[in-house]
Amino acid sequence: MGKYTATARQNPGRKAWLVDFRHPLKTDNAGKPGRKTRKGLGTESVQEADFLVKQLQTLLDDESFWSVGEKARAATLFDARVIEIFYAELEPRAGNPRELRDQLLPLPGREDGYARIMLLGVPGAGKTTLLRQLMGTHPERDRFPSTSVNRTTTFPTEVFLRETGYEAVVSFMSEHETRFEIEECVSAAVLEAISGARRQVARTLLEKSDMRFRLKYILGDIIEEDEEVDPYSVEDDDSSVVAGSSDPSVVTEAEALEFSQRLETYLDRIGNLASQAKRAVEEAYGENVADMKPEDRNAALDLIQEQACESPDYLDIVSEILDDVRTRFDLIADGRFEKTTTGWPRAWHLKCEDDQRMDFLAAVRFFSGISVNAWGKLLTPVVNGMRVGGPFHSVWAEQEAKLVLIDTEGLGHKAGANADLPEQMVLMLDEADVILLVDSAKNAMTNFAAGKAVEGIVNSGHSSKLVVAFTHMDTVSGENLKGRAKLDHVFGGLRNVVENQVAKSVSADAARYLLEHLERSTFYLGRLDDYEAKPARPELNRLLQRLVDSQPAVFEPVAFPEYSVDNLVLAIQRGARMFRSPWRAILGFESHPDETARHWQTIKALSRRYAEGWPETFTLRPTTNLITALSSAISRFLENPASWSGTLTSEEKRETIERIKTLVTRQLPALCARRLREQPQSTWVDAFGLRGPGSTFERRMKIEGIYERWVPIPDERGDREVQEFMNDVKEVVMSAISVVKNEVEANADQ
Repeated sequence: MGKYTATARQNPGRKAWLVDFRHPLKTDNAGKPGRKTRKGLGTESVQEADFLVKQLQTLLDDESFWSVGEKARAATLFDARVIEIFYAELEPRAGNPRELRDQLLPLPGREDGYARIMLLGVPGAGKTTLLRQLMGTHPERDRFPSTSVNRTTTFPTEVFLRETGYEAVVSFMSEHETRFEIEECVSAAVLEAISGARRQVARTLLEKSDMRFRLKYILGDIIEEDEEVDPYSVEDDDSSVVAGSSDPSVVTEAEALEFSQRLETYLDRIGNLASQAKRAVEEAYGENVADMKPEDRNAALDLIQEQACESPDYLDIVSEILDDVRTRFDLIADGRFEKTTTGWPRAWHLKCEDDQRMDFLAAVRFFSGISVNAWGKLLTPVVNGMRVGGPFHSVWAEQEAKLVLIDTEGLGHKAGANADLPEQMVLMLDEADVILLVDSAKNAMTNFAAGKAVEGIVNSGHSSKLVVAFTHMDTVSGENLKGRAKLDHVFGGLRNVVENQVAKSVSADAARYLLEHLERSTFYLGRLDDYEAKPARPELNRLLQRLVDSQPAVFEPVAFPEYSVDNLVLAIQRGARMFRSPWRAILGFESHPDETARHWQTIKALSRRYAEGWPETFTLRPTTNLITALSSAISRFLENPASWSGTLTSEEKRETIERIKTLVTRQLPALCARRLREQPQSTWVDAFGLRGPGSTFERRMKIEGIYERWVPIPDERGDREVQEFMNDVKEVVMSAISVVKNEVEANADQ
């Protein structure tokens, strides 16, 4: 037998069998081959478990199978579950979840008379509340989709309105990705346990700082008998969901106590892990962690975390929490699951008749709910997409509406890297017929992210799709804000973004066009939380009419722009600087007005995500930032052609430039992912693997080296790496221009 051994086991109190082994092709936290791995076998039979473990042992003993290229050969010799267990670890990116939803429940398209509406907005702007109004779902009877002043939407929710029959498809994170998220939560809790109070350790375990992956929804929360009630606190709660109701997702007092007790045992074990690792590291250093110099303390904390994560009990904790997640799927009585060979759910599909609306929405809430009274039964954190269709209709609507409504994750609040439109959102812009940007009239576009969204839409060539809806108009008051003056006041914030931010970063011509467009495409909404039938909802109906009439115009080019390649080089230089300068501040090498140096743990977590090839859902998103920087610089370049091949009106010129921008935007995400994620992946692995004194600085230097190599700032030296980068970007831009030129010539020949 080789040095890698597979062993069958069961977690305490569980019937399902698991397998423990060290994966020969995955590195541990020290960067050495043989990461400790525990995977579900998808069976409760001891005989079947023994059979699968023996097959996996055969595979582990034969190094000829140790590559992704040998997966097909292995599939002819081993059980499909063994193949998934071994090779899925080498392919962490699951298939596109949207493609899975398309297979189970296709979205209707333009050929069916449907318009596709993409909703954007910062958390708390009223985006999901507006979606409820367009769907006609009641906040007390239906409670779908969930709303909160906090971050609620963490995955795309696609809703289409049809005449009859309710249907839903929910897609989930893979087992591998779910385990990764749990590992990050447990690792962060270990670090917090070194010096933090138990309450802070619990919070760190149960809720990540970016508020996207919240284990408290799945595991429940700690019950503290002596906890004081904060009258000003706001939980992610729907006050209409009360304990003792008939809602199947509601947690009983007995269940809440059981969840709390189980969490207490996890906290005890995490505390013991942290104490043991801290004691060992302090003995090795000969100094208390609290007394160390900052750089030595960071290295010691890194080592403590690493030693804790190599402990068998750490693997047990992660595995048992993952089992807790599995058991929550068993609570779902309706619908059917699409599962992997080892039994992990990939998707859930439910169909209901028109008279089963309440049952349908009750089932869906397991995957979208946030109510505090359901914490411990919800699966919301492991969902990566939801699609719902049905006879939804607003009581105020004056017409039937064939709409596909796509609610997206809330935009970041603050200036800086987090305010950029995420990579997947940029790709979705091209497919939308309307980009509905929702903002609160109380803010009136003063949120930095809202302004950045407007700028990003212009840079991607979708200005004509933008529609703005201001909510909370009923809260805008003042002695000088009556009638039209109130609308002018709110629109003034949008005007400020366009005339200053867009005009300066893109062009004055683009700003003029956008402002004229928005004067016809801005809507003012109030009292959206009032769902009772009203005799008149003129502004909502005006908005609905705008959405229904949003079929895109056919582009018919009659001339094309000529551009200077020299100016394109300057644009690429500008884009590289726009990316590199904030990131030098994030890494702590220089100052920047919108960025500060990030904590060493955040930088380390980023390096792990890029090293292992995970989707870009982290708080730091280099690929997204590069897309934004290049898109902005190229957009500015495209706004200023050297000449035109023929005579055009200003509107025709605008349409042509927008067309080129959209073609560029379709290609930029792939280019940026290739240069920042795929080509330098081995260097990201090296950066994550750094340990010991000085490693936090070395990791920052290693990441800066990645950016220097793959996003170099062009200068007079013009070395090979710079030429490669410029050629890649030039190819994207010039090919887009060439497509439009060919369209013009083809149109002229007709």
